[in-house]
Amino acid sequence: MVTLAQRIEELRIEKGLRRPALAAALHFPKMALEKFETGRQTPSKEQQEQLANFFGVSLFYLRGESND
Repeated sequence: MVTLAQRIEELRIEKGLRRPALAAALHFPKMALEKFETGRQTPSKEQQEQLANFFGVSLFYLRGESND
């Protein structure tokens, strides 16, 4: 099963974005994406919603609970 951390990294890479650029686009702290992608920190519910909306995916997909 894909983890939230893996999914965030996968989606970011597919968009061709670097971590700082994505953090800036979503108004997240500068190091937030590194922490999310390494699993050291879990995004808040609001941050997960922002990420899902930005990438055009469902929360279930973002969390690795679905492949659709």
